Amino acid sequence: MKELNRLAIKRLTQLLYLSILLSPFLPPVALLMTALATLFTVREKWMFNRWPEKIFLSFIILSLVSWLVDPSWIYGIPIGVIPMAMFALYYLLSIWIRHKVKWSWQEVQTMYLQFWLGGLFVALIVFIQQLDWPVLNHSPLGPILHFYNEFRWQSEWSVRSVGTTGNSNLTAALLICFALMSIYASSVLQKAWQKVAAFCVFMLYCVAIWCTGSRGAWVGLVIGLIVQLWMTGHRKRTVTITLAIILLAYCFPEIIPRQDTLGSTIRVRLEVWTVALQIFREHWLLGVLPLHFGQIFAKKAGFYIYHAHNIFLGIASEYGIIGLALFLALIYMTIRRARRWRKAANRKEEKRLAGMLISQTIALLGHGMYDYPIIAPQVGLMFMLSVIMIHAQYERRCTSKPEWSEQQKEGQKGSKPVILHKNSISAILFNVKNYIHQRVELYRKRA
Repeated sequence: MKELNRLAIKRLTQLLYLSILLSPFLPPVALLMTALATLFTVREKWMFNRWPEKIFLSFIILSLVSWLVDPSWIYGIPIGVIPMAMFALYYLLSIWIRHKVKWSWQEVQTMYLQFWLGGLFVALIVFIQQLDWPVLNHSPLGPILHFYNEFRWQSEWSVRSVGTTGNSNLTAALLICFALMSIYASSVLQKAWQKVAAFCVFMLYCVAIWCTGSRGAWVGLVIGLIVQLWMTGHRKRTVTITLAIILLAYCFPEIIPRQDTLGSTIRVRLEVWTVALQIFREHWLLGVLPLHFGQIFAKKAGFYIYHAHNIFLGIASEYGIIGLALFLALIYMTIRRARRWRKAANRKEEKRLAGMLISQTIALLGHGMYDYPIIAPQVGLMFMLSVIMIHAQYERRCTSKPEWSEQQKEGQKGSKPVILHKNSISAILFNVKNYIHQRVELYRKRA
């Protein structure tokens, strides 16, 4: 296969983001296409000791060892093959982003703003499902609505909208990320009407989250907003808003939607968590792997459930203490690198981009305290793309000095030197002043 040109690389990467919007069946296909393109076109030396690639490789090895110790099958397929393939695709995706895409932060910003607007399709499907108007079934939207209603993964048939993922909680996780992108858009768009429109879109995404009936999504959204505000540097404002939100939720718990009580839902979750914890204790070192977790759970609890409904407990029970340590190391390094990237950035827009990407990651973890969203193809790909982009932009900004990720604009201070006569005293003084200014700016960037 010949070397891909820049346009083909861009289109294939955009396909990854488009697949997240449309269907849970498309992200694995898009990832496979990207993996094949990576295998046949990347000629650079692959590094196996970089973040996050070494975490993905470690999970591949861990999944293989775990399956060899406790073999299990589903429909005649070794269960260990599934997580190994998943992490192999994520590994190749990271190589693709690092060696082929190589986007500057401006290109990443453009991609996420387009992705943010594309999220309106998800909100539209959520609203139409909540409306439940029979006339629409005979309109051009009819086949689309039929598809999303046919492939729903909801444990019960309820009035909650399932969106484009087939599950209300997973759709809520996508909407959390789009809502956080709205806040980012309102801070980087220049015109007043654009900022107002971005805030209106944020409110629209919040209404869409309400239509999904997911309570854990509100927790994730609030945590994401707090992280995004914290990354702007307004520490006191962040603490004040956080305390105000906690006080509001305590004084007016009815603002959290859903007809069933919070206590009844927690009792069901506690039953699931108790059995999951028991599975972890029995397989604490290597775990039982995804899907096999459901098989063991059914034997212990008498009913089948796919996952532990808690991201950390789920990873611990599926991959053991080793997998949990790997995942926590990945989260820690991602947060650390996002902060260092933000500090090294010399433009407000780039700093806000770092804050938005890490806020998505933390928000999905917050939602994951009540669910396990990143195990699904769409949410998992969105989560990993944020993580991979953070590490790629960190290396571009902080480890490739003095090669910065954008050129200085015309008119920016120090970008266009004034030419004076070489023998004049003013020229000498200007050159000395300009040299000192450049060295100071370089020192600040490296700090």
